[in-house]
Amino acid sequence: MGRDYFLDKDIIVDKDRNIYLVFSNVNPYGYIYAMLKYVYTGEGLWKGYERVLKYYGVNNMLRLNQEFLMEPCCDVTFPILRLSSVSKHLKPEEKALELIKHTSGSKHEISFLELYTALGVRQIGITGSLLAGINHENSDLDIVIYGCEDTLHVMNNFDGFEEDKDWIVETSRNYGLTLDYSKQLYDKRTRGVIKGIKFSILFVDPRPQRPCKEVCKRKGEITITAEVENGSCDALFYPSKVILHNVNVVSGKVGLKPEILVSYEGIYSTLLFKSRKIEANGMLVECEKPIIVIGDRDVQGYIRRIL
Repeated sequence: MGRDYFLDKDIIVDKDRNIYLVFSNVNPYGYIYAMLKYVYTGEGLWKGYERVLKYYGVNNMLRLNQEFLMEPCCDVTFPILRLSSVSKHLKPEEKALELIKHTSGSKHEISFLELYTALGVRQIGITGSLLAGINHENSDLDIVIYGCEDTLHVMNNFDGFEEDKDWIVETSRNYGLTLDYSKQLYDKRTRGVIKGIKFSILFVDPRPQRPCKEVCKRKGEITITAEVENGSCDALFYPSKVILHNVNVVSGKVGLKPEILVSYEGIYSTLLFKSRKIEANGMLVECEKPIIVIGDRDVQGYIRRIL
């Protein structure tokens, strides 16, 4: 029967045939944290679908024409989809297993099998347009790796294929970053090109989470420097999370130092994974343990590697 809960990178089709991407392992009651990704128009490059956002990132996601719900526990709104609107729940691991057992011989499926062999992992999935069944000739190949063990195996043993130079330029344009800084965020292990097809490697914690574990309150913008433990798989899951040590507040709330960094901007995940000391600007959030959030709707923030 497969799993009956939702995980990051699952695909949902609603009753109007619109396609959503799940972006959280939290399973609230009655709805899903999911962003509208494709709408069915009967036209468009993706077999009758059109892509809603040209570029991703929190600032772009806020422009989505879908329902947003205030979460008092997080003191912020998130895009959601009501469970009553769900028509199909598509799971990346089921699509991957299907292709491992049988392939049609398309260039995307052949490239997936080559990546699967090179990655050498057990818990793997396929998301994006291939999972939704609306891929075209130039679609990206979005691979999902589940669990800490396989995540670290990929980061420690996979060298990648060709570089995706377009990602550096697009990230620079989308986030207003310099090309040199975008190059620092790029990692060949997670973004590349194989046989002319762009691919991404995405990492997902396979454990579902309960909603509203604690009540948090946003306090304002803060800039810090801090040491982090590099090589943590939690830095690569979404949202990225790292524990902070020896925190120094450069500017912002005095008397309250964040103990954890959470980034909703996925572009920083590999940088956090590789760093030992960082500078970060974001929203200070008072929870049981104070948090600095990167990718807040009011403070976009940034992360820079010091060491």
